[in-house]
Amino acid sequence: MRNVVVLILLLSCIVAKGQDSTFIVNLIEIEGNKITKNYIIEKEITFHQGNVVSLNDFNEKALRSQQNLINTSLFNFVFIEPTYDGQLINIKIKVKERWYTWPQPILVDEDRNTFDWLQYRNFDRFSYGLYLNQYNFRGRQETIQLKLKFGYSQEIGLLYKIPYLVKTKNHGLNLSFLSVRRHEIYYKSVNDKIVYHKDANEIMREEFNTYAEYVFRHKLYQQHFFRLQYDFVKVADTIVSANENPNYLLNGQNQSSYLTLRYLSRVDKKDSKNYPLKGHDLEFNADKYGLDFSKNKINTMLFSVLAEKFGKIKGSFYYGLGLKARAYAHDKVPFYIAKGFGFNNDFVRSYEPNMISGTNFVVFKSNVKWQLYKPRVYKIKHLPFEKFNTFHHAFYLNLFADAGYIKDRVYTASNALSNTLLIGYGVGLDFVTYYDKVLRIEFSANRKGQSGIYLSFIAPI
Repeated sequence: MRNVVVLILLLSCIVAKGQDSTFIVNLIEIEGNKITKNYIIEKEITFHQGNVVSLNDFNEKALRSQQNLINTSLFNFVFIEPTYDGQLINIKIKVKERWYTWPQPILVDEDRNTFDWLQYRNFDRFSYGLYLNQYNFRGRQETIQLKLKFGYSQEIGLLYKIPYLVKTKNHGLNLSFLSVRRHEIYYKSVNDKIVYHKDANEIMREEFNTYAEYVFRHKLYQQHFFRLQYDFVKVADTIVSANENPNYLLNGQNQSSYLTLRYLSRVDKKDSKNYPLKGHDLEFNADKYGLDFSKNKINTMLFSVLAEKFGKIKGSFYYGLGLKARAYAHDKVPFYIAKGFGFNNDFVRSYEPNMISGTNFVVFKSNVKWQLYKPRVYKIKHLPFEKFNTFHHAFYLNLFADAGYIKDRVYTASNALSNTLLIGYGVGLDFVTYYDKVLRIEFSANRKGQSGIYLSFIAPI
């Protein structure tokens, strides 16, 4: 019966395509997955047994499938090898799994970014401890992370990610709780610089949050996240006094607890999760902070959108474009929630020394990259561990220009960079290697005449 089906598919290919080379995907074999379940790999590939494809279509699908599997962060290398038997394609997928159990020591600087640490060199802001990470738990792409951190930041946390609650369905669940205590915190900005307060004998801020998040993978490249989160935060009276920042938690309150509902939609078709050269992604996010509408309670909504596009110009030249916009429903937003420019990836390059307070913002980033050194694979001959003895690396020279604007009606009197157009530009060198590592060294300048050399460990766009 199977031979009859194959014959019918072959005849339909000939009629539909004429002289075009068309094939039927006949057999798919998977090798090298000693831990990972087959269905986890099968969910990422863009061709399936019985598909009718042209040669060009198959080559594109094979490349996209390889990129999808690498982006799971489960494998160091993926090889897709087709063999042709007349009008049939037999496919062998070979994977090299990563090391999944990481008892990872923590020794980290807790400054806002690398520039802050290089400027202040305050070793009191180091934290130490241990992450216990179990990736690909049960071979099902699940993650368990236990965090024990001491020193500048005292944290205890547990995270459990289950991408597939049911083997054949795209339903997932993320569960988390985190408890944090700090003797020193930043609590305002003056002259567009971050201001800290420290007391070795008193806890400046204690926090607790926990959430449950349902994840639905609608299509191969589209996900929806629905989260319910509870937060409790308490700060020292000094922080919220009239002379410091009574807007830290609104109206001079020193503690608050609130629920947050979050919806996030993401379409991600980048070729690489950590350092993309081709593809695009789009995110939309809506957060409802506070479900208690009592007076003086946290109660606002946040909307944000992120769009990024990457592509090849010609030869070894590539471009990257990114746009992010954020808007709150009103201006009465606690400083604790409404972080401005200078955190995570929300900044205009060359303004790394600044913390620019505000609520609503828009930022545009652009890059032109030249691939100085193509990705190459090396194997360390005398290292017997397969998960570590083979690695890749590449270098990119990039020119960039960013622009941004952030709106602020609360802290304007002591800060000059909000409510103005920010422009930064410069040149950088990027180093990309295995286990998703990126190192960027950039020289940048801005319209204020400021310039500097900055170091970072994530891609700018």
